[in-house]
Amino acid sequence: MLSIIRIIIISVVFLNTICSQDRYESFPTWVKSVPEYGFNGMKYSVTQKSNLLILGTVGLGSLLAYQFEDQFQNFAQREGLLPNNISQFGDLYGGLWSTWLLPTSIIITSKAVDESNREMLEKLEFAASALVANGITTIILKELIGRKRPNGSNNRSMPSGHTSHSFAVAAVANELYGHKVGTAAYLIAGLVAISRINDNDHYLSDVIVGAGLGTIIGRGFARTFQEKKYVPNMTISGKGFNITFNL
Repeated sequence: MLSIIRIIIISVVFLNTICSQDRYESFPTWVKSVPEYGFNGMKYSVTQKSNLLILGTVGLGSLLAYQFEDQFQNFAQREGLLPNNISQFGDLYGGLWSTWLLPTSIIITSKAVDESNREMLEKLEFAASALVANGITTIILKELIGRKRPNGSNNRSMPSGHTSHSFAVAAVANELYGHKVGTAAYLIAGLVAISRINDNDHYLSDVIVGAGLGTIIGRGFARTFQEKKYVPNMTISGKGFNITFNL
């Protein structure tokens, strides 16, 4: 239910963003551009060499984790992996907190550095489209795999939605704000993954797959963002400067 609410919230941001940009002024252009953005993002998610390496590592890691995760789950419930307050923070951040934090940070930082509305809206479009794609993919995989949670509450254990969402947020943050912020976001995403095991909501392999899924989708849409983002060009013309823009 939380994943659906999260997708609805992000979708509202996404629709508001794309309808505000000049390349989406007409409905036919809007219809054409949205699927193209999503298709390119998902294509790069599974075709970039670095993402293929991540996929292979995730596949191997989840297979290895599957061999001993019952014992690990028992240990986690017996000994505890995190203090309760830290685990609660991970649960809240991986839920709705990061959903609001990312677009809010984009708006605040864009205004702080005096970026154009066009640049801010393109960042929001990138973030929203990546998170929507990740959320939809996560839900589809949950339904197809149908793995029972360790607490027995339902059959939607793999992949972990909180984890995939947090790692997608980290991938977007890394693209927008650089490696320092990205590294911090990935560390918090790792904390979210641990909290999901600590709370007995997911197995180890669930969070490994979720981490890999969110990372490759975030990175795939980052590639699309790089190709489509607006960058003003400055060229010399005559005695002065002539400013031209890529629209």
